[in-house]
Amino acid sequence: MKRKFISFLLALPLLSAIATSCDDGKIYDEGMGPVKREGSTVKLTTQINDYSSWPSGYSLVLAGFATNDQYAQTAKGLGMDKEGKVDMVLSGVTNEVSQLEICVINKLRKRIATFYKTDFTGQEDTIRVDAGTIDADIFNSIQNNILTACTNCHGAGNSAAAGLYLTAGKSYAALVNAKAVTSKEERVLVKPNDVENSYILDVLTQGASSHYHNDILSGDMDKLDLLENWIEDGAKK
Repeated sequence: MKRKFISFLLALPLLSAIATSCDDGKIYDEGMGPVKREGSTVKLTTQINDYSSWPSGYSLVLAGFATNDQYAQTAKGLGMDKEGKVDMVLSGVTNEVSQLEICVINKLRKRIATFYKTDFTGQEDTIRVDAGTIDADIFNSIQNNILTACTNCHGAGNSAAAGLYLTAGKSYAALVNAKAVTSKEERVLVKPNDVENSYILDVLTQGASSHYHNDILSGDMDKLDLLENWIEDGAKK
């Protein structure tokens, strides 16, 4: 009897090893099988040009937005190499997201400028997005989000009000260090690094021009902030 008991004791380590080898390390809910990770995974490839012109306080990200929401549900900064190439992964994108965007957001995660967007439908498999080449400089965003709305009067036809052309390709030279014809003091429209002495802001906020412009950006302070931050940071192109 003593010999059988000793044999049983010797067998215990072997039984323990067998039990351990059957444990796959995963945690299961009783009766539910493996626990699934929430959300989908997005793999993004793109080429980013000229992002360095953005001042601090703004971030270039891959973000997910819910329908009619300006604030990102999820976002991750674009990790670029020295040539601007992006190859990144965004995990945990939930079904609340309806659209994926490469965009600039502010500190509150609010969308400021969008460079690429695509519809999103949550699914089990990894979603691959190739966004091609993107021009992400700040003045391109100012042109598309602010100045283009002014071109009906400033350059869309054969002439421009006050001789000020705000169409793409002409607007930068027409604004930066350019004297405003409506300024009696011959102030410049955009004076780099000097918000206080940039006449365009007086036109947009104080009615400095003979034509009323105060309502153009009064309802969108984020765009006005963008314009001011661009000037303060040197009015780079």
